Amino acid sequence: MTSHRIAIIGIDLISASIAFALQERDEPLEIVGYDDDPAVADLAKMRGAFDEVQRNPGPACEGAELVIVAQPLSQMENVFAAISPHLQDGALVTDTTRLKAPVLGWAENLLPERVSFVGGHLIPNPAVVGTRVLRDLDDASADLLKEALYCLVPSPSTPSDAVDVCLWLAHAVGAHPFFIDVKEHDGLLAGVEGLPDLLTIALLRATVDTPGWEEMRKFAGRRFATATEAADDVPIRHPALFLNRENIVHRLDSLIEELVQLRRVLAQGDEDALSETLAEAAEGRTRWMEERKKGMWAERAFEKRRMSEAGERLGQMIFGNLMSRLRRSSGEQEEE
Repeated sequence: MTSHRIAIIGIDLISASIAFALQERDEPLEIVGYDDDPAVADLAKMRGAFDEVQRNPGPACEGAELVIVAQPLSQMENVFAAISPHLQDGALVTDTTRLKAPVLGWAENLLPERVSFVGGHLIPNPAVVGTRVLRDLDDASADLLKEALYCLVPSPSTPSDAVDVCLWLAHAVGAHPFFIDVKEHDGLLAGVEGLPDLLTIALLRATVDTPGWEEMRKFAGRRFATATEAADDVPIRHPALFLNRENIVHRLDSLIEELVQLRRVLAQGDEDALSETLAEAAEGRTRWMEERKKGMWAERAFEKRRMSEAGERLGQMIFGNLMSRLRRSSGEQEEE
């Protein structure tokens, strides 16, 4: 039976977990991996994530019917340019990057018309992974993405067969597919990732190395350390902050309004208003934490019926349908 080649470009917590899950499938799959760090790629292969590793992203994609790009946002544009000449007709390319609008733009500009692209963003379910800190390959596993939310962002022109492959992939890793508009996705992301980063930076700039810091730092304990912990990774997320700035500015305006209101309450000495505001905020967080532990986000996921239908198909049938359809389309374009 012919095996189907899947290439994973970039090895991290999510992509390695995808590889582990695919290795447990009954379909005849050949999983090829690539990472900028050869030691990471070799370690992932040694642990059983990949059947083969390549030293360059282009050759890793040759002959692959599905290409999953798991690279930092700052590298996505260059990676698309590097793999583009190596993609075979009818291949499906997807990604795991959090921010979607710039990635979809690069894919449209750099990937050949003979392939399809669907943006992807996998979010592990806290009801499954708990509250522990997950650290790349060390915590990757075939079960990590079970009950995860799998955001899928296809373009209006994406062929239905390519979407079916994404549904198959979601089924293969045990995730809930969730189709979402790119603007909505990035707008939601701004509130829960972009805004906390800016809050961290603002807090540090308002305290560290300001007048009184020499003494203030003696009082800074666990709470201050926790509140500013995100600063350790902010430089890595800088591209996402800048590229998603329109959405973040909108969220930032709302935050500024809340800060001005809190300042007003404190300046006026309105203890009752302060107490009420704090109680409402604490109640909201408690409700969110309870929902988070239950993984309640799955209630908005794509209907399970279509997911089940795609998952029950043999992998080779899904890939075969995609390949034949897109090759026919490519042939018709050449005749024109």
